[in-house]
Amino acid sequence: MTRAAGGNLLALSLATAVSVAAQAADEIKSGKWEFTTQMQLPGQSAPAGQAPGGNAPMTRTACIDAANPIPAEAQCKVDQVDRRGSLVTWAMTCNSPRGRSTPQGRRAMPAIRWKETVTARVPRPNSQPVDTPGHIAGRYLAPCDAK
Repeated sequence: MTRAAGGNLLALSLATAVSVAAQAADEIKSGKWEFTTQMQLPGQSAPAGQAPGGNAPMTRTACIDAANPIPAEAQCKVDQVDRRGSLVTWAMTCNSPRGRSTPQGRRAMPAIRWKETVTARVPRPNSQPVDTPGHIAGRYLAPCDAK
């Protein structure tokens, strides 16, 4: 094999390896994930150990996959999901005793952990709705239980 042919083979091998790695990075890991959400509600006092305006974190688990990267909520309806590789942009409408809220977010879902910033437009008693920032952290736990 000539030196030029060897160089071309090495370049092709490296390009293939990079392409395979890029495809793997674009995949959403299917399985059971833990989601921890904390919203910052303006104008509320903080309990001991929390940031001002912060609600207590809520943690739950859900099974997700590439076809359904946003877990369903009992009181919420997913309005929009746009997935480009491992980047997921989403929006939903939720109904609660306090009224209707419209959370939305954008996350890159690498192999086993991610964090994202979300914004939810939430109702306020006798006032205009307010945009409320928050954070969601996710981590992969295990394959989903068999159905």
